[in-house]
Amino acid sequence: MNNLESLLLAEIDTLQSKMYKCKTIHLRYSMTNDHIDFLRRYSILGIYAEWEGFLKKSITLYLQEINREKLSFSSLNENYISYQTDNFIKFKQPKTNFKTITKLSNDLYKMYQEPVIFNTSVNTESNANLSIANSILEKLCLEPLDEKSYKIPLDRLLRFRNAIAHGEEGIPVTQKDVDSFTLLVQNLAIDIVSAISKGYQDKVYLARSSSK
Repeated sequence: MNNLESLLLAEIDTLQSKMYKCKTIHLRYSMTNDHIDFLRRYSILGIYAEWEGFLKKSITLYLQEINREKLSFSSLNENYISYQTDNFIKFKQPKTNFKTITKLSNDLYKMYQEPVIFNTSVNTESNANLSIANSILEKLCLEPLDEKSYKIPLDRLLRFRNAIAHGEEGIPVTQKDVDSFTLLVQNLAIDIVSAISKGYQDKVYLARSSSK
């Protein structure tokens, strides 16, 4: 087992412990029914937060491991070059000031001459649905999460989370909902770790000529 796998498995252990707390804490202590309902309802926010946090942390650990190799741009898969350049320039934010463009051009040139240190900040746009998660994985040439298995239940988790976060009272939360959401997040985490571990083992971050 390599260092990355050990770190990722430790994150899964932590996640599973938190999921157990989310689905049982309101059942373990003597309290009124309205308090039980309250904690059960707001456990959805914790479940979603742990899912988004795990997605970010696992990708961060992967990129940190690649950073330790101090690779040159010429040895990288073009997707990884694009990923790093996009994070550096932030193409979604237009650069109309010529001085800004000039500085970026110089900084890019310097960056391309040195070993690559990937930006390990991961942007999920506070909406870690299947499309966002798979977009991140696919940019890094990692196997995407199965749409048939995950799209509908993950959309449902986001719908519950958004409704509760915005103060809507129209969606009741049952213990069955909490149990299904915690299991969903654990399964997602296992598949993400599998995709990252396989990608790292296969060295998908390297240019094809470098990986032979």
